[in-house]
Amino acid sequence: MKKRIILALEGDRISTSALRHAIEIAKGSGSVLIGVFMRDLKYAGFSYATMLGTSTSAYAVVGQAEKAATAKNIKTFQQKCSAAGVAHHVLLDQDAPIGGLIEESAFADLIITDARMNIASLLPDVPSSSLRDILVEAHCPVLIVPDTYHSIRYTALCYDGSPSSVYAMKMFRYIFPEWADRRTTLVSVIDQKESTHLKSNNTVRELTDCLYPNIKYQVAKGDPATAISKYMKKEGAGSVVVMGAYGRHALSRLLHQSLSNALIKDAKVPVFIAHQ
Repeated sequence: MKKRIILALEGDRISTSALRHAIEIAKGSGSVLIGVFMRDLKYAGFSYATMLGTSTSAYAVVGQAEKAATAKNIKTFQQKCSAAGVAHHVLLDQDAPIGGLIEESAFADLIITDARMNIASLLPDVPSSSLRDILVEAHCPVLIVPDTYHSIRYTALCYDGSPSSVYAMKMFRYIFPEWADRRTTLVSVIDQKESTHLKSNNTVRELTDCLYPNIKYQVAKGDPATAISKYMKKEGAGSVVVMGAYGRHALSRLLHQSLSNALIKDAKVPVFIAHQ
């Protein structure tokens, strides 16, 4: 199914893994790939230079180097897409990069970016404040990929009984109908005292059996982040984790955000996050 896919990149740092995933996904579905190159806000003005006691002339040189790196990365993106036969174009927003990306996401099916995305913070947090902003505000699902590229062949659906986890399963199936027949596992992590039955067992099985013909089910007990990370390490490369809501500041979604952050920080496999 043809889609409109955004590849969100730092202007002066191109993620080879994110670019390869984006081209593979776009080529496989005949989709249009939009390369959004976002200016590093650390170089957008001289406020940091003043704060750090650095001369503005030296800081301006850094800004020039960033522009040159961005131009080089845009050319690489265009060449790689052309070589793969992928329809594409470029967007460069130097004034309000996060805001521009969020606005563009309303007209997209998917954002692809990498776990190290960071255009607004001096600290190397994972996920960064800019990546968290994207996850909270985006109008479409986000696929976050690790540094190392592995073609996606298997799917792990994270299910906790919440409507948001069900919504993510449906959105993943909608965006990637070509992957529906691949090996899929629904992973549910429950408290030690709970029954090993899935929440809404019959209903969720009826839905997922319709969406994913080759699905199997696994129930684990313990901490969700620990259990799912352990499961993904066992599965190895080639899997993608599908999970529900991130942010929106609702108390009921704090667990989702905590689990998302843990998986992104570990970042051994791609993580697909969707919210309503």
